[in-house]
Amino acid sequence: MFKAIIFDFNGVLFDDLRFHEEAYLRAAKNTGLSLQRETVRKYISTTANQKRRLFFGDISNETWNQIFQLKTKYYFDLIQGENLLFPEVGDVLPLLAHRYRLGLISNTSRKYFETVFPKNLACLFQEMIFGDEMLDPKPSPEPLLEMVGRLGVVPGQCCYVGDSASDVQMAKKAGIEIFSVATGDSSKEELREAGSDWILNNLSELREELDSMESLS
Repeated sequence: MFKAIIFDFNGVLFDDLRFHEEAYLRAAKNTGLSLQRETVRKYISTTANQKRRLFFGDISNETWNQIFQLKTKYYFDLIQGENLLFPEVGDVLPLLAHRYRLGLISNTSRKYFETVFPKNLACLFQEMIFGDEMLDPKPSPEPLLEMVGRLGVVPGQCCYVGDSASDVQMAKKAGIEIFSVATGDSSKEELREAGSDWILNNLSELREELDSMESLS
């Protein structure tokens, strides 16, 4: 029986990965650097510092700061007027918050999250950890294990909800069961090959699975 649920953000609660991807490509082009869409797509869920190395290799701080400022501008230009919450999030999160302790782990920054995510939903999370606060970011299991401790549970009492094969790997290393939603980084086949415990189409199916588990307990 789960006592806590830990969520990923981009691709699970917030449907904006394609805008991050496009913003990085535009920023690279504007600064005269080569960047392939396939590379961006592969590493889009890493932290900003990881992207710097994976996208551009050994570049100066000045160049990276220029790219990141441009990327941020392009991103917010692109999402203007967009409703990026997955449709079921506004209904599912409040219901789950009444029954479970909720945590959030994201490789994005806290400032970005607080800018884009509705405050009435953000307050439902008892604990949150962001990429700029992690010593050893995802896919290391360390942030997940830290969150387990913050929520006052043990790995067997919680589950993780992610969207990528790397999320599955992280959860497995931490000894935590994972629900994978096929709404972000990875296809159902990739999630299956990674060894996900449950593969879902959306968060409404997460609620249904949890309801079913409770009825059998």
